[in-house]
Amino acid sequence: MSIAPTIYPAEWETQAATWLAFPHNKKNWYGERGEKIRWFYVELIRLISEFQPVNVLVPSKNFLTYEEKCAMADRPFPASFFNMKTDDIWIRDYGPFFLKKGNKTVIAQTEFNAWGQKFPPWKNDNLIPERIAEMFEYKLVKSVPYIFEGGAIEVNGDGLGMTTLDCLVGNRRNEPKDLSKVIKALCAAFGLKSLLVLPAGLHGDHTDGHIDNVARFVAKDRVVMAWDASGRGKNAENLAKCRFLIETFLRAHYGKKSKVDLLPLPPQRKLDDGQILPASYMNFIYVNGGLIYPKYKCANDSVAQKYFESVYPKRKVIGIDCRTVIEEGGSLHCMSKHESE
Repeated sequence: MSIAPTIYPAEWETQAATWLAFPHNKKNWYGERGEKIRWFYVELIRLISEFQPVNVLVPSKNFLTYEEKCAMADRPFPASFFNMKTDDIWIRDYGPFFLKKGNKTVIAQTEFNAWGQKFPPWKNDNLIPERIAEMFEYKLVKSVPYIFEGGAIEVNGDGLGMTTLDCLVGNRRNEPKDLSKVIKALCAAFGLKSLLVLPAGLHGDHTDGHIDNVARFVAKDRVVMAWDASGRGKNAENLAKCRFLIETFLRAHYGKKSKVDLLPLPPQRKLDDGQILPASYMNFIYVNGGLIYPKYKCANDSVAQKYFESVYPKRKVIGIDCRTVIEEGGSLHCMSKHESE
């Protein structure tokens, strides 16, 4: 009897649930920002639960207010809450990789150290894959012994993946001499036959340049990527290189029918301290029958809406204002984790 291969399904395939970690870190979310982010999550949970179940990690049993609980009740699909300590909200990066082995859901994990030890603590976050595996009795089939995050990889469900170099090796990450070993380990864990390594992510991205702000598969042979339409911004040169590499990569596997689409970046906002917020429409998420993308109250929001509607005419496309959550450097894809059905 042959052994079923381990597959990392594409995100547009049917999902069992979306996972979130409710914000509670007062170092990041305090005062008016703290109130805004809590209600942002309430509205996001309400929106996702229109399409599919939502599993939410909360730090304690009585963490949610009565008003918040009422707002999230009586939805078409349930929102379930699990007491599990986390350090931060970015469950895309530290959460489990939900894989399929035959018709069974199994879990893989990588080592997480808060993007090269930039934002301690991360002890609780690094334990989340094991805790979810234990709670739901999912088999932990692979533990990759290298620093890597979920937002650093994009797959097409057909054996191809994309990532960026600085998320594989670099300062307080993995040693440059181990690059080939890291790539081999990731391909083995996720059932990939080829992993494209792009030179860099967006300028100012403190994750070291996650792929989910740069380029995403929208079909097995089609990619959409962020683009500097002016050609003069700090991302322009790198994105042009990425475009060439992605086009070459896709043609090598799918020939001339492959395609790379360009979606203009929203304006890159700068905080008072000079920190750049890497806003991108690439940080969208799939739900069953829908697609939710981040809006930034700018002219390109309507361009993104029309693009996603053209690619997925049978999905309900919804934009949600992400100007609050981007203040901590992430958006919808960063803060969620999909579990394939």
